[in-house]
Amino acid sequence: MQAILSMIYCWAVNLVSSLRDVGLESWDSVLSVVDSLLSTLGTGGLVLPEVPVEYAWILGATGVSQAIAIVAGALGVRFLLQMIPFVRWGS
Repeated sequence: MQAILSMIYCWAVNLVSSLRDVGLESWDSVLSVVDSLLSTLGTGGLVLPEVPVEYAWILGATGVSQAIAIVAGALGVRFLLQMIPFVRWGS
């Protein structure tokens, strides 16, 4: 009886492992299609222009970078809070 239960247990473990492998392979195939689609996009438009040193010094002295960080953080918190169910998106 012990041998039969051991064989059933080994078969079940092997089945779960095989199902996990099939799931990972299917997910990998989906991601490979997405990866190939993203690799065809051009990245030339994603380059940010450089700010001249004189302007960068003025922006740093007046605290513009900190203000932009505060505004971006506030917008991020607002977006996260509005993702809660039953909260209006338009508010």
